[in-house]
Amino acid sequence: MDVTFLGAAGEVTGSMHLLDTGKDKILFDCGMFQGRRKESKEKNKTFNIDRTRITNMILSHAHIDHSGRIPVLTADGFSGRVVTTRPTADALEYMLMDSGHIQESDAQYLNYKSLRSFLRQLENNNVKQSVSNREKTNIKKLLKKNPYELNIDVIHKLQNQYELDIVTPLYTMNEARQSLGFIDGYPFHYPVTIGEHTTVKFYVAGHILGSAFSVVTIKRNDKTSRILYTGDIGRFGKPILKDPTLVFDEEDRDI
Repeated sequence: MDVTFLGAAGEVTGSMHLLDTGKDKILFDCGMFQGRRKESKEKNKTFNIDRTRITNMILSHAHIDHSGRIPVLTADGFSGRVVTTRPTADALEYMLMDSGHIQESDAQYLNYKSLRSFLRQLENNNVKQSVSNREKTNIKKLLKKNPYELNIDVIHKLQNQYELDIVTPLYTMNEARQSLGFIDGYPFHYPVTIGEHTTVKFYVAGHILGSAFSVVTIKRNDKTSRILYTGDIGRFGKPILKDPTLVFDEEDRDI
């Protein structure tokens, strides 16, 4: 067996780890890198694994730094399943859609700012003096339907007209919606097949609702190997959430 750490190793976001059992490639989490926009963008759009070779994915919980790149995974060649707990699967219906909305909105705003700056500079060059406040206001009116809504069609048209770079979202709301079809939620303490003679069982991690420790069991001939992936561990005695599991099923205690 071989484990490759692809994120959240030496840093705290972008959780992603690959387990190669020799028969299957199992992905633990597929999180989004969060931080400075330019650096995060480069990390998030780079996927260092052949997605067509990933058998299945195990998701520890719904936080975006653990789940946020699932739509990137499912958009290009991944044919497996995202296996998680039922509460986490339910939460992803909101978390991933909201993330897609943020990706789209952020790209639209950056395009607006870039085009607005270009038009002001263009106007400035034409009149050989600083752009007046009235002209700035006219540019804003051109690019906005109202004070709170950008005119996306006009912005894209002008960007194409002036051959400006267009910022695209990491993924759209529609791509996030499509990724939900890959996600399966299971109960705690229930063994789920994720590969050849390979199963995963979830235990309460107490971090957020639905968060789980994942015990992966791999059987090869007469040998059984187990791997515990904790994800994020919660604290004890917190309201609403159950405490992290301390007692595992008997067959999972020898890890």
